[in-house]
Amino acid sequence: MLSEFLTITDTDPTDTEIKGRKAWRDLLITTVGSGAFFAAALGNVIKTHRKHGWPKNAFKTSDYILMTIPFIVVGIALHEEMNGE
Repeated sequence: MLSEFLTITDTDPTDTEIKGRKAWRDLLITTVGSGAFFAAALGNVIKTHRKHGWPKNAFKTSDYILMTIPFIVVGIALHEEMNGE
């Protein structure tokens, strides 16, 4: 399978192949950016934990609501994608 990716052909790519490649590259760019953001956030959580320990009475109800928003968005996106909506 890897050899298929490494094989160079003399034929020009079709319009469908070009569009598919662009779509996958666009996805790659956002995925790498999101991964970098997540890694930085996780690093900051670890650094803050080492310095201050786990939060005790640090968050209010509104903070917990804000922290759940990304999980809700991911859940909705997965639900819609799996149901073809």
